[in-house]
Parts: sequence; structure tokens; C-alpha cells
Amino acid sequence: MPWVVTFIISWIILIFLVDLRYIKYTIWGGIFAVLFQLFIDALAYHLELYNSVNVIIRIFDSTFFFTFGAPFCIGILYAQTYPKDLKLRFINVFVLTGLFFIMEYSLVQIGVLRYVHWHYIYSIFVDISAFLVIGNLLVKFKLLPWLRRN
Repeated sequence: MPWVVTFIISWIILIFLVDLRYIKYTIWGGIFAVLFQLFIDALAYHLELYNSVNVIIRIFDSTFFFTFGAPFCIGILYAQTYPKDLKLRFINVFVLTGLFFIMEYSLVQIGVLRYVHWHYIYSIFVDISAFLVIGNLLVKFKLLPWLRRN
């Protein structure tokens, strides 16, 4: 059930914060985030670094409700709030990484995410890296609202 709760909360946040005028561009932030998350979880699962418990619907080696909850929704919002200023970009990455850390820590504490050969610090490094790469992809392919405004 915690996976479903995470999904619902993520979508509620997205619905309240999304700017639908730019969704055709910023949805790619969500798609990139889902692809990264599925790839990272597949590697972690096969290397027995961590695993998910009480999974209702499995997609590849991850939980459907997590994949299309937090990563997808945050990816879209990340694209919609991606700043032009480089300093603000780094602040944005660290704030979102902090929020992901809180969510991951909570999932570990309630027992639906189990670390086998993993540590929180690895997740922080992976999250920062993923956000930086996704941001660069969004800029490269001009999928940011401020690159579309006249």
C-alpha cells in the first residue's frame, strides 16, 4: 500500500503545480526520469543492491506505482521549473535530491524498500547525477518552457 500512497501523493502534487500549457514539452522530463529510474532499478535488482517489498504491479524490476508516481511527476515538474541561471539549477537539483532522499528514507523505514548492499549516500549521488543529466537533455532538445516562450 505505501507504493500506492506514494503514487497518489505524487499525482496530487503534479495536478496542483503543473502548467498544462507546456505539458507537451515537459512531459519529456517525466519520460526521461522514468527511463533513468527503470534502468537504475534494473541494475540494482540484478546486482542485489536493494529490493522492493509488497509490490502490487511490477514493471521490469521496479514497482509500477513508484515508477509512474514520484519519478514521472517530479520529472515533469523539474522540466517546468528548470531555471535559466546556473546557480539556481544547482540549488534546484539539491532541493529535489533532498526531497527524494526524504521519500526514500521513509520507504526504507516502513520496510517496503530494503537495502541489501546499498547506502543512502549512493542514492544521493545517483539522484544528483540523474537530475543533472535530465536537465542537460531537456536543454539540448529544447524541452523547457523558457526555451519555447517568445
